[in-house]
Amino acid sequence: MDRRLFGWRIASEIPLPELPPWTGAGPSESDDRPADITIRRGPVPARFAEIRVERPLFTISADGQMRIDVKGHHVFLVHDGREVVVDTGTPDDADCHTYLLGPVLGALCHQRGEVILHAAVLRFGDAAVAFCGQSGAGKSTLAATLLARGHRMLADDVTVLRRAAGGTQAWPAYPRMRLWQDAASRSAIDTSTLDRCVFDIEKFVVPVDPAFDTTPLPLAALVHLDRCDDPADEALIPLKGLKAAGQLRDNLYRAGMAYAMERTTPLLQATARLAAGIPRHLIARRHIDDGAAERLADRIEAAIGA
Repeated sequence: MDRRLFGWRIASEIPLPELPPWTGAGPSESDDRPADITIRRGPVPARFAEIRVERPLFTISADGQMRIDVKGHHVFLVHDGREVVVDTGTPDDADCHTYLLGPVLGALCHQRGEVILHAAVLRFGDAAVAFCGQSGAGKSTLAATLLARGHRMLADDVTVLRRAAGGTQAWPAYPRMRLWQDAASRSAIDTSTLDRCVFDIEKFVVPVDPAFDTTPLPLAALVHLDRCDDPADEALIPLKGLKAAGQLRDNLYRAGMAYAMERTTPLLQATARLAAGIPRHLIARRHIDDGAAERLADRIEAAIGA
């Protein structure tokens, strides 16, 4: 069964149950449209004959192919934003899917010239709000809190941003979120039957299918999660102009891949245009304690509208 991601039709030899099924491109397009991206099993060269860029995680060949090597356990070849070759002995395990929907997805997006944001995205009324921040900043914990309040999720980790009439749109990813054990416990989520994102860490894949929103939505706000030492200093601080564009730029997903592909200028130009299409850019300063996510959810709902 073909799958859908960011509006693309994906044909994969590796089952990807995380992704919604492909049900057609829309009322004006035929369901027999060819796949935008194919994923297949196959051999990946141990080393390119001609190397343009070499980094710890990835290597780029002279003709632009990217080889992604995850500690020799999973190896991927990403070509032209259209094909992924998977060379691994366990292509169907949770590890493989984590990397396919992580670094490999980032490489595909950058090869296709997309802008991909590292953020959790929730629906507020007829629009979306993206929550970004460094790893461990609490994006998924806040997302779980907002889901419990009845908001719907477009993305837990990454979303593609595209220009649309009237502003910037966030595109749905897939109906899964990833929670550390402590965050799952605070949200009363039983992890005993859940897959781990990576086999040796306590971070779990949590299905959110009933609360997943499949509609691209205008992005009403981009909220950057930051910390403060005192709960009395918690606040939402607006940003404008270059600072707002910088906030978006700093939270691009795997931007180093795009820079290594020599796509720096078009990526930064596209990022500036997209930032200008987002009405509100906010810094959310909060103290880290057990009630932080609930307090921030209250502030966000008051500022954006529940």
